[in-house]
Amino acid sequence: MKNKRNYIKQSISWSWVMIWLLVLVILYYLMNNYIRERNLIPKVCIENKCFTVEIARTSEEQQKGLMNRETMDLNQGMVFVFPKSDIHNFWMKNTLIPLDMIWVDDQNQVVRVVTAQPCTQDPCKIYKPATLAKYVIEINAWVAEKYEIREWSMVTFRNIE
Repeated sequence: MKNKRNYIKQSISWSWVMIWLLVLVILYYLMNNYIRERNLIPKVCIENKCFTVEIARTSEEQQKGLMNRETMDLNQGMVFVFPKSDIHNFWMKNTLIPLDMIWVDDQNQVVRVVTAQPCTQDPCKIYKPATLAKYVIEINAWVAEKYEIREWSMVTFRNIE
């Protein structure tokens, strides 16, 4: 009789262990999917190509931009978010890598794309759009051409604002 009780106790305790393990596995799966779906990483997608971006909102962040960086991953970049649409001028002073600059209007359409080389001596060339823009995206040079990003391409911002 005593052996039967011990067997039942062990069965019940193992059953609870298995139930808790199952609950933990389900919770892990649900949390993993939630994080993946929410994906709080800021991204900019132009047509079907997405870039993980740093956000430059403040004047200080915008002045620094990508200065003094020696490399940047192919699918990375920076987005400059301005409070209002304007003719936003850019230059490449102290920027060590060539960049594509992409101006985007308040309707999320590309209004200008420029490939800019690092500035090695003053005065540095000034780059600007011909029309108002609210955002400027900087990615590695020639990536815009590679992915056929051009004027009037549509832009989607994820976790930017």
